Amino acid sequence: MGDARHPRRTVTAHDQAEERNGMTPSNDEEAWRRARDEARRWVRRKRILFTMLGVYAALSVMWLFIDLADDSSGFWFYWPMLGTGIGVAITAVVLLGVGGVFGVDWEQREIDRYMAHGAGQRPGPLVRDNDVADMPPDS
Repeated sequence: MGDARHPRRTVTAHDQAEERNGMTPSNDEEAWRRARDEARRWVRRKRILFTMLGVYAALSVMWLFIDLADDSSGFWFYWPMLGTGIGVAITAVVLLGVGGVFGVDWEQREIDRYMAHGAGQRPGPLVRDNDVADMPPDS
């Protein structure tokens, strides 16, 4: 049914051909794990945002019904909707990185900057792993 690395996964002819060629899935396992972790974070952020949007919609309906049941001459329900809507919009920008603000690239740059600072290096642009292969050897 499966192999030692993934016991529930069915081994296909493609997998067997890759192993015969010396190309095992473990070569890209770290990149796959990073991509899966990033996807998991993205889905978690979307779930949080959708939960907040649901709460916002429920509160808006509640404020509307309270305002309609009230005997006041004017409507006021849109004021709390406006304030809460601004908060939801700011949260969406922070969670999803709308427009590149606080996005994944920003997060990675901040992590790199912190790691460089912690290692006693000056914060700045760091060389990525795939850039190291293109660099000339030290003399």
